[in-house]
Amino acid sequence: MALDQASDFPDVFRHFAVAEGARSDESCYPYAPVFPVQIDGNRAVIKRTTGPMSAAAAIARWVRALGEQGVEVVNPLTLTMGNPAEIGDRVWVAYPWIEGRTYQGSTADIEAAGDLLGRIHAAQTPDDDMPRFPWPDHDAASVEEDVTGLQRVLGKHAPEIHDEVLARMTPWLESFMAETLPPVRDADLPRAVVCMDYKANNLVYVNNKPVLIDPDNAEFAPRILDLALAALLFQNESATSPPRLFTTAEWATFISAYGRHVRLTHTEVALWPTVLRYMLLEWGTWTLIDAAEWDDWEDAHKRGFLVDLATVDLERFPLPNSR
Repeated sequence: MALDQASDFPDVFRHFAVAEGARSDESCYPYAPVFPVQIDGNRAVIKRTTGPMSAAAAIARWVRALGEQGVEVVNPLTLTMGNPAEIGDRVWVAYPWIEGRTYQGSTADIEAAGDLLGRIHAAQTPDDDMPRFPWPDHDAASVEEDVTGLQRVLGKHAPEIHDEVLARMTPWLESFMAETLPPVRDADLPRAVVCMDYKANNLVYVNNKPVLIDPDNAEFAPRILDLALAALLFQNESATSPPRLFTTAEWATFISAYGRHVRLTHTEVALWPTVLRYMLLEWGTWTLIDAAEWDDWEDAHKRGFLVDLATVDLERFPLPNSR
């Protein structure tokens, strides 16, 4: 798919008083409109955020609270015009451009990323008007759609793993509503405002410390879901990551750093294998199928990650006190 063009959003740039010569004509992110710009002579970025306006304002309050507690996360610019702002039927936000480097997949980078996620989960932040995590309500038709989608995508792009993956994933998808969802949904799991998109490509390393630059998918949700998402998808879409998920050793580094700040409950530890399966079936299945829409299976680096995701042994990601 083609990248979003600035010319498609004239009202957005008009609102933020960004002249044509002070903006990039093309999104810097292939999957959503994210435009580098100059605002008041400084580098910035304008992007869509979660709506409605009350949710966008809640996310802005959340990141301000994180910043006040020393957690490295981007905050909306203070401008004379509304920021974030509802423009048309979407909400947009302007952030400062964070100068730094990308994640490199080193042990130090993994440790720093785990430490930052732990501090985000441990922070005391407001959750008023924050989007609430929605539990799924699948029926037979949606299950069939997922199974058919996997058959189509793997049959075309990874036939060597088609039978293996479908043999495992099909019964898991068919039993999701009865066996996987209820124990997670109905448990007394600690909730927090969490990123729900904590991935390497959403971090910029400044002086070797990561800064979260995309907080816009934040929700009030069970924190263990956010941790499982990071276990499975942290290195997705990152061109400077190895073309795979974390190894067990890398995960041990990540979760050890996370554990400096968060002590998981007995319920979270007991449910961890089920939570990993939940996230694989919900986020993982969508990632594998959606990748075909963006031609990601044609990219050797991205394909390596997707194959590893499709075939991953979830025991690769134990918790320190669950061995």
